[in-house]
Amino acid sequence: MPAPDASPFRMIDAPRAAAGKSDATFAIGRLDRGAVGCVIAIVSGKGGVGKSFVTCEIACELRREGASVGVLDADITGPSVARLFGLSEVPQLNADGRTIRPAESATGIRVMSMALVTATSKVPLIWRGPMVNSAIRGLYKDTAWPPLDYLLVDLPPGTSDAPMTVFQSLDPDGVILVSAPTELSAEVVGKAATMAKTFEAPILGLVENMAYLTCPHGARVDVFGPSRGNEFAVRMGVPYLGSLPIRPEIPALCDAGRIEEVRLPEAGVLARRVRLLADRLARARHPRGSAAPAPPGGPA
Repeated sequence: MPAPDASPFRMIDAPRAAAGKSDATFAIGRLDRGAVGCVIAIVSGKGGVGKSFVTCEIACELRREGASVGVLDADITGPSVARLFGLSEVPQLNADGRTIRPAESATGIRVMSMALVTATSKVPLIWRGPMVNSAIRGLYKDTAWPPLDYLLVDLPPGTSDAPMTVFQSLDPDGVILVSAPTELSAEVVGKAATMAKTFEAPILGLVENMAYLTCPHGARVDVFGPSRGNEFAVRMGVPYLGSLPIRPEIPALCDAGRIEEVRLPEAGVLARRVRLLADRLARARHPRGSAAPAPPGGPA
């Protein structure tokens, strides 16, 4: 077993050795999916739009419908998924001594995040691109994922090393774009959409987060201006999946690691749309006789 403060991943235990590698020598190959069915990447290109919240909400809704779901937090230097699910225990090694078990949320969602691997340390990870790339790949391939219908991958902001690694290593079956109802958000998210198209990753559609607030007396308040999700989606040439509102109780539940207690009817509708589109695309990309995704509602 590794020392208490050591990571189960060899490449994390010796980061200085990897620091000398240049970007030119860092080759990215396709990883074996194993028992993972449909991979969905959630991207925005921009921080502050609630991408991790949207990722976890979709995961929770898919799980409520009976699907086996996992979440991979690909934001290495700013992970937040584990906190949202109230997970903090360092993952344990399996009997093979090479792979680790993903954490499991209260409702059975499997989670892997750098926040779990480095749970005993408060030191920030000040890493260059190749080290971040290796960590993302390690989080996926060194984890013994159980059979999953869906693996949601929460990507960090930007259109550089980390998102590129996910697109090249996992070949997502679908991409969800997350924006806020502001022009600035749309401009940056548009670049993320172009990146996904560059890697020929099918875009499932756009989600507009923090679209509005409903007051106790029923009035709707457009906190960040009128909803423009459909307009932004048309501009980017992608489907519009829907909008999620602001709810005053959500921040406290997320801080307490109780995101699974958040119930948004809009999120349920959104998840069903995502499921229909993702399953259709996955079947098209993995025709009968190839490595097809597991049917929804498989083993949890």
